[in-house]
Amino acid sequence: MNAQTEITAPDAATIDTLPYRSAIDRVATMRALVMRMALAISQLASDRTDDQRESLQADAQAHTEKLRHTYDVLRGQSTFTDLPEELSGWLATIAQDQTSRMATISRMADMTDSLRDAALGDDGVKPSDFDSYVAYAQGDFFEVVTALTEHIWKYIEDGRALQLERAMQSATRLGEGLSRLERIGKYVRSMSINASVEASRAGEAGKGLAIIAQEFKVLAEEVQELTFSARQDIESIENA
Repeated sequence: MNAQTEITAPDAATIDTLPYRSAIDRVATMRALVMRMALAISQLASDRTDDQRESLQADAQAHTEKLRHTYDVLRGQSTFTDLPEELSGWLATIAQDQTSRMATISRMADMTDSLRDAALGDDGVKPSDFDSYVAYAQGDFFEVVTALTEHIWKYIEDGRALQLERAMQSATRLGEGLSRLERIGKYVRSMSINASVEASRAGEAGKGLAIIAQEFKVLAEEVQELTFSARQDIESIENA
């Protein structure tokens, strides 16, 4: 999958809803995945029925696959099938400059694979390997995933700030255009008044001029309504 994407940082109206939050949560929940994996392996070490062991082995396999899949998404080599594909590319784009953090996640994924394989083998998991796994998960891995999640949120906040700045610049340019339009409207209204005066002076001969004066008046009122509505829109943007 190509990590480049047209998806940009969402605005304030969309970031608190799906699917952006769901995509970010997939990164954050990697922490929970490794601890669930550790719990499943720990429970496998106890004497259990065949059905219970089979269920725990299935859980361990599922946790391993989810962790590896999320890592592959961040590398731009997979997608979240239940989310828009563009969001996977969006996450990969943000993560592509996080080399050291991605290396930590890669090591955690490799350790998880090894732990799963050992748990499914005849000899089981060595206590020292299990302790090392938990220590790395609760130390470097947790710290990196937290930092990466915060990095993604910061990317969004920076994007929102840039969007707001651009909106304010557009509002300023629109305001300048409206000022010119208002001056034109006043000029048209003045022309309509002058035309009405001249039409009344001309009497019967001024009927045609009176019609033109009325049209100028209607045009001036439409300009006034348009500028008033646009001013309200600008105020809404500035107060957002």
